[in-house]
Amino acid sequence: MTVDEVRVLPDDTAQELLTNTLERANRVSNLARAEALQAQAFSGPDLREIVKAATEQGKLPDGFITPIVQRVQTSLERRAGKQPKFSQYQSLTLPPSAFKWGDGKVTMLTARGKRTIAIRIDLRHGGMRHPLEGRPVSIVFRNGDFDLCAADVDRSDDD
Repeated sequence: MTVDEVRVLPDDTAQELLTNTLERANRVSNLARAEALQAQAFSGPDLREIVKAATEQGKLPDGFITPIVQRVQTSLERRAGKQPKFSQYQSLTLPPSAFKWGDGKVTMLTARGKRTIAIRIDLRHGGMRHPLEGRPVSIVFRNGDFDLCAADVDRSDDD
């Protein structure tokens, strides 16, 4: 772990909540991307309306609209060839406003609204402010664990 990522320490309820959040966000992203392709709405208000409708249909909070618009638009910009789907547990990047950092916990936007979840982080490298505060953060599922990773960091393929 670096200061650019934290390990989530979810109990069974939080584990299910985070899993459900990624599954639903990726399902909504796939639905919105397919509908946008059919409507030839690759950006702007037309794409936003499609994503908003898909988000409502998927019963996700409105805070997911902008991040899903951004990821679908990025996917649509790579229109050459077949469009790959967002995988079931593909990481999702949320804006800084989706997180409130505390001592050993984070309150974050999930599929069921804002929820507080325990985290583990090494703060020996920083000051009083949480190192991910004010930064876009990706919810990442790997090797059966959830991590929250700064999305504004270039990562090599070795990471």
